[in-house]
Amino acid sequence: MINKLNKYFNNKNILILGYGKEGISSFEFISKNFSPKSTTIYDKRDISENFKVKNVKLISEIEPESIDGDFDIIMKSPGIPLSDEFVIKFEKIITSQTDIFLRVFGDFTIGITGTKGKSTTATLTHKILKDSGRHTLLGGNIGVPCFDLIHDINNETIVVLELSSHQLQYIKNGPKIAIFLNIYPEHLDFYKNLKSYAKAKMNILNSGNNLVIYPKKEFSEIKTKSHKISFTIDIVDGIANITYAQNDKHISFEINTNKLKLKGAHNLNNIAAAAIACFLKECGLQYIIQSIYSFKGLEHRLEYCGKIRNIHFYNDSISTIPQTTIAALRTFNNEIGSLILGGFFRGKEITFTELAEEIEQSKVRNIFFLPETGIMIFEELLQAGFELKVDNFTPYTTIEKEGWPIKCFFANDFDSMKGFIFKYTPRDSICLLSPASSSYNSFKNFEERGNRFKEMINL
Repeated sequence: MINKLNKYFNNKNILILGYGKEGISSFEFISKNFSPKSTTIYDKRDISENFKVKNVKLISEIEPESIDGDFDIIMKSPGIPLSDEFVIKFEKIITSQTDIFLRVFGDFTIGITGTKGKSTTATLTHKILKDSGRHTLLGGNIGVPCFDLIHDINNETIVVLELSSHQLQYIKNGPKIAIFLNIYPEHLDFYKNLKSYAKAKMNILNSGNNLVIYPKKEFSEIKTKSHKISFTIDIVDGIANITYAQNDKHISFEINTNKLKLKGAHNLNNIAAAAIACFLKECGLQYIIQSIYSFKGLEHRLEYCGKIRNIHFYNDSISTIPQTTIAALRTFNNEIGSLILGGFFRGKEITFTELAEEIEQSKVRNIFFLPETGIMIFEELLQAGFELKVDNFTPYTTIEKEGWPIKCFFANDFDSMKGFIFKYTPRDSICLLSPASSSYNSFKNFEERGNRFKEMINL
């Protein structure tokens, strides 16, 4: 399998952009398996102190557009933003692990993208395949660089890749089976606008002879030469009937939602897409259903943290957009005593109007607002018709609409809200962290935010 990549790296002048997890993976994979003519590594940080390999040029502490050189191939890491000037200058040679992997191993691969649900769907797809006795590998945006999988691939392997917009931005070839879950405004601090973000996602559809699986309710139309498999879900008395068309045949199967450990109606799209992909890989229905029922979901995604002092705590730190918080509110059906909202604001195309309307319907008792979007969401509630009730003798501000009051707390961090959460959250109700915002103003990522929440409630 390694020899299939010789033409990309042997006797080439290589530039690796970014020396994080994927950049390190690229450098180690190339240096161990090929003989490049030269290797240059760029990272904004100065990495020279801990870098002991000779005959490698290091560039740091400048912006990528200042880089110059005679390169044959540029390996871009996902988190490195490129200016239009840089892209125009090097367009023909910019690539990535994902791009090269899919060019060579695309026929082995099920690729999953979407603004939300990627990790859950990828992990469930991998689990079903494994439970069905197939040789399967899981990687991509979920934390395992593509090149780290290559040594374990054989002719029977099915590779499952979670693919972010950053990984898809410069790919030339899509996976044999693509799952496209949804598209919402996100990462608008990285992309110019929603259109450019969506364009990067749409690259998963490259390759006309491939298959794309998607929920019909999320996309009115997907323009692609790939074969399209849309599915619908109808729920009656707890039974979800999933229907999709293949080769002009309509195929249906049922899921008993009461047997699911994975909470949330929104997760039915993830379940359906994973199941259909595994049907296409000839997994038996019995294995698929058993695997789905035993799947518990992932950390930080409506994760149940336990009952502490008569309060049920849920960690949904992955909720970085309003749509996922709306889905979480609907999951718990008026059982939420306290809701924690707010974080980093990622762009003007993200609005909280629909979230404010959903909060009105959810009958939340208390809301804890964190900087910086917390105050924006609070103001949106006032725009939605909640009236401000002034009381100078309480630690909270009360807003009310149609006889339903909500206590509003404004906090700078988790520690400052802890005492109020335990004091004001009603017994046997839920305290839900579902911020509707990114974490980057206070945390390294959503995982760190979720872990800090769990530490807070257990201190």
